[in-house]
Amino acid sequence: MIIEKIRDKLVDKGFQKVEVNVNGIYLFYHAYDQSINLFVIFDFQSGTEFTYDQFKNIQTQLYKNYSERGFTAIYIQVIICTDNVEAARNFTLSGKNVWIIDTSNVRLIIYEDQNPDFMGIRSDLEDILLSLQISGMGAAFTEPFLNTPDEYKKNTVSGSFWTKYFAKCNTFLVFLNILVFFILEKGYTPFINNGIVDAGALYWPAIKYQEEYYRLFTYMFLHGGMEHLTNNMIVLLIIGDNVERASGKWKYLLIYFGSGIIAGIASMSYNMVNNLNTISIGASGSIFGVVGAMAYIVTVNKGRLEDISTRQIILFVIFSLYGGLTSQGVDNAAHIGGLLAGIILAAILYRKQKKKKPERG
Repeated sequence: MIIEKIRDKLVDKGFQKVEVNVNGIYLFYHAYDQSINLFVIFDFQSGTEFTYDQFKNIQTQLYKNYSERGFTAIYIQVIICTDNVEAARNFTLSGKNVWIIDTSNVRLIIYEDQNPDFMGIRSDLEDILLSLQISGMGAAFTEPFLNTPDEYKKNTVSGSFWTKYFAKCNTFLVFLNILVFFILEKGYTPFINNGIVDAGALYWPAIKYQEEYYRLFTYMFLHGGMEHLTNNMIVLLIIGDNVERASGKWKYLLIYFGSGIIAGIASMSYNMVNNLNTISIGASGSIFGVVGAMAYIVTVNKGRLEDISTRQIILFVIFSLYGGLTSQGVDNAAHIGGLLAGIILAAILYRKQKKKKPERG
């Protein structure tokens, strides 16, 4: 079913099918002037249908045949559909143009030394696999971009729906924010009679003159209303679980709380310098730190992690900062401070592990 859907998608994108007299190989091409893009699908269900040398010779023959036809720029992308990922890994040594689809778990595997995309087909493959996952064909819910730490792979390659979409620490933080909101909602009315200040909001005179440093921590769990809480928690759910899986739970907690504290210091400093008695609350500083950490992690992973790209992160940051700068009642100092803190903390804490080359078998 996977191969059939890929074939249909290639035809929809303008590729032409070439009849091949070898079972288990499907060839498509897209030509323009003297350039040609070839997409080759290998049906390696057991992983033993072809030897490594046969696999290389097939590609060599394709280069030769199309070169003889007058094409001067020949680009080949190979995708191996298999139940035996370990056996298929050996074939990735033949070049940078080999992707693997694990048909058992319905996931796309692209190793760090392989092409990250080919004519925009990667996103089409992800859509196909996602549709199959939703229909119940596969167990994997995200496409693991396997140039990430072992801990990330451990947390994404196996496990239930909940462990794939909801990392433990991040989910706990979301739950804790919601719990605190509903507990305190009965005890104070925001911004009236200093209720929010008494609850632990960030208020620099209380920190400077009364040494209530705990406010740099407690303000993160306070929100001014349901809309404020909902907006923050949605972003945290979307971004936070990715960062936790990539960095590990303890480093993620350091990034989250470290960014929140630094964001609080940035906000407090700005208000002190400008002599503003502003009260600040919310998890936005921490969340911007998580976004900054994600931006760093995506960048060092060659522009992509899971289904998040550098472009998406940059656009999110730009629109978020722009929205804050053009809105009333937004603590932009905390947002910017948290964002920079997240980038710096990720640079300190995150270490991308190199993928070991599999040995030829």
